[in-house]
Amino acid sequence: MKKLSLLVFSVVLAAIVAGCTKENASEITGFTGIEVEVGENNGSSRLFILNEGAFPGASTLDLLDFKTKKYYADIFGQANPEVTQGLGNTGNDMAVVDGNLWVLMNASNQVAVLALPTFKLLKTLAVDSPRHVVMDNSYVYISSYGAAVYGGDEVEGKVYRINRSTYASDELTVGFQPEGLAVSANRLFVANSGGYNLMHDNRIHSIDLDTWKVLNEYKLPVTNLNGLEIMGGKLWVNTYGESTWTQEDGNWIQSVSAPMSLCAVSPSTAECQTVSGVHADKMTLSGAYIYAFGNNDEMSGGYDMCLYKVSTADAKVVSTTHFASSDLSRIGYAYGIAVNSDNGDIYICDASFTAGSKLHCFDANCKWKWTVDTGVGTGHLLQW
Repeated sequence: MKKLSLLVFSVVLAAIVAGCTKENASEITGFTGIEVEVGENNGSSRLFILNEGAFPGASTLDLLDFKTKKYYADIFGQANPEVTQGLGNTGNDMAVVDGNLWVLMNASNQVAVLALPTFKLLKTLAVDSPRHVVMDNSYVYISSYGAAVYGGDEVEGKVYRINRSTYASDELTVGFQPEGLAVSANRLFVANSGGYNLMHDNRIHSIDLDTWKVLNEYKLPVTNLNGLEIMGGKLWVNTYGESTWTQEDGNWIQSVSAPMSLCAVSPSTAECQTVSGVHADKMTLSGAYIYAFGNNDEMSGGYDMCLYKVSTADAKVVSTTHFASSDLSRIGYAYGIAVNSDNGDIYICDASFTAGSKLHCFDANCKWKWTVDTGVGTGHLLQW
């Protein structure tokens, strides 16, 4: 019995040590950060903050640690002082893949792969104009504008398929200037914007991941597609709408002919339902809800920024919060959004492209909780 007790104790002790080792391995050490007041009940999660920079200036990656209440500015630069060119230009999206952070650098035509939690640069992957990233158990998928340039010839975009283990990649041609991606079972869905073209794209491509071929092409009654999520058996896509710009007395005037919108698309029937009253500039999915913000008065030339919460169960608007009459009035230029999966807090990037930006936190009822100073052009968030 004594031997059995000792054996059990040894196993338990080993498990405790292993757990501590794993926890210690994830600690953020060796970096300079500043203490910030981010309130209570944020759990032990961290938030990656990607700053695009002043185009075409260098992007920076920051980290907000809720556990220690510290903010680490340009943590990539701190970890990689020998990389003189920095992270790259115009960061566009992020994902944690097998313990590494993949950062898409649009203007640099590359993906930076960083080890966590050291933030050391492991490698850079050549990807033409990377935009958005998703993954499944075997591959990472990245939408790409390809060789398209604004004002140039119409050039179709593509999707990269990159092996998570070997980094070997291949490509598949899709629509014009593809943006958002979503994976479900053995299907990859791609939202095409056509944002560089005179006539914008209105298609979602469905790719069979078993054959790596385009299976279907859904043509929607809306154009200039952007973000893409899948929930409740529907594809949720926000669109940038249609507008023209003219100059009058030296000022640029925007005329909107089709509003930004949020749509629910059935993958089986291609039926597209536009969610009434939602002008979705940017969106994110959290649980069973879509959160989006946009200008409610864009069609009349007015300015009424709103935050919308939409149920994916029935495509009904749960709430509309007007910035001007709520704590959201603190936001100068809303540019990115995320929702904390632990407590429902809403994070909104308040971007400046000439100086430092801000990140604001609001509770689930849009009551302000805290604000931290960030980098230039803050626009992309990822909970870790």
